[in-house]
Amino acid sequence: MNPDPEDDALSWEGDDALEARRPEPRRAPTPDVARGRPTDRRPADRAAGGDTEVASATVDSRRDADPGHDADVDDEPHGIGTATLVLLGIFGGVYLLYTIGWAIGGVGMQAKAMFMLPAPLYLASMWIAVLAPALWFTATLMMTRGGRDWVRISALVVGAALLVPWPFVVAGGGGLL
Repeated sequence: MNPDPEDDALSWEGDDALEARRPEPRRAPTPDVARGRPTDRRPADRAAGGDTEVASATVDSRRDADPGHDADVDDEPHGIGTATLVLLGIFGGVYLLYTIGWAIGGVGMQAKAMFMLPAPLYLASMWIAVLAPALWFTATLMMTRGGRDWVRISALVVGAALLVPWPFVVAGGGGLL
């Protein structure tokens, strides 16, 4: 039984036996190992499991002794910020409305534009225009995946300015509404 009663609800009787049989998870190499420096652990310690507290203490002492190692650097990747996530949601909604606007505007303008273009050409250009906002949003997210947030947001702002559904805006849906 656990000393903390709140942890009792989260465990089953016999979990300790399962924990003892579970293999140790693989860990990423420490910066010292990645740089090619050997650790203080001997091969016998690694095979037997060794004392992890001693090994981590030696790695910590090496990090303190190494002037090139920045202790404030976090090795974990940072997630997306809250403001960026909200802006991505807003721009996703704008691009969805743009897609709907191009579809409604394109269908509404079809009868007026048929005297200038044959039907297959008009339909192909209309579907390209309908898919353009979704493609821009997807391409921006994919191409700026590892980049800075301001680059991603600025690319979405540029796309929002370029892809305005003008047939819907100017003609009010092309008379379809």
